[in-house]
Amino acid sequence: MPKHEEEKPLVVRCPNCKQIREPDYQETTRRYVCSLCAEPVDAQVLIEKKKRGIT
Repeated sequence: MPKHEEEKPLVVRCPNCKQIREPDYQETTRRYVCSLCAEPVDAQVLIEKKKRGIT
């Protein structure tokens, strides 16, 4: 059986402030946003999920 890798936190680079952080998920808008500047980071989240094979 293959080993199950530990789930690392999802970290993305914000296009606005250029910080690499775990994004916040806004329930009202159903979008991922930067935890510092609240800029939407949906595209970066999708790219990171695709790299990990989550999608």
